Amino acid sequence: MTEEPSERLIEQRIRNRIYEILEILADCDAGVDIVGIKGYFYLFEDFVHRPSIEAGTSALSKDERAVVLEIAEFLEAASETNPDFTKAEFIDSDWPGRIAPAARGARALFLRRGLFSEKVEELEPGQSAAIAAGR
Repeated sequence: MTEEPSERLIEQRIRNRIYEILEILADCDAGVDIVGIKGYFYLFEDFVHRPSIEAGTSALSKDERAVVLEIAEFLEAASETNPDFTKAEFIDSDWPGRIAPAARGARALFLRRGLFSEKVEELEPGQSAAIAAGR
């Protein structure tokens, strides 16, 4: 029987998935090639528009949350420009080139803290919540 992950552990995993998507967005046109046009827009949206992130109660720091929401606005603006972009049209529009620098900056911000454990609750990356509670 497997144990259900805690809400904190889920939030840590979501932050790690957002980091992985930032890597795709940072790859500019190659990122679009990796996941396709729908993936480019929807992968990020699937993880960002969560009540915990919008309320500021996720594993994201205040600065990480701000930059992630900024990139979400970039993606929304790109999508509104032409909701029916083909992959080639999207790449030609230079939206990936405008989004990539923001994604690179966000990725660097995430790496300052590091990535969270996928298996153990942590207060901060590398700092177990159980160890901190025992102090």
